[in-house]
Amino acid sequence: MRELLETLEPTYPAAQYRRLYVGVDNYRMHKAQAVTAWLANHPRIVVLFVPTYGPRANPIARAFGDVHDKGTRNHTRKRLRDVLKEVQRPLQEHGSWHYKLSQLYYEPDVTAVVETMTAERLLPAAA
Repeated sequence: MRELLETLEPTYPAAQYRRLYVGVDNYRMHKAQAVTAWLANHPRIVVLFVPTYGPRANPIARAFGDVHDKGTRNHTRKRLRDVLKEVQRPLQEHGSWHYKLSQLYYEPDVTAVVETMTAERLLPAAA
């Protein structure tokens, strides 16, 4: 996680991007002390955690679910190359990303909650 953050910072310079928001799941490494300490020293980068289980709010969960359903769920493939073919097939058929964002992303209530959470998180930093 820290490597990603350290890559994002120079890629999106502060002169052009006042704030960077990074959406992550609640995986333990995203909350590690090293990550928390790094974020404390880089207040421009804000990590937003998606709900613990919220596939409607987390399109990557839908993508992984499709890969699992179409390629790895039944565990009948004995060779890794066969598993890879099954995983690659949807990418070849549909392109790299055929998922539409859930309507949830466009709900005014959700936008308002995210803005409130962000404002509340920034208040202590401003004090």
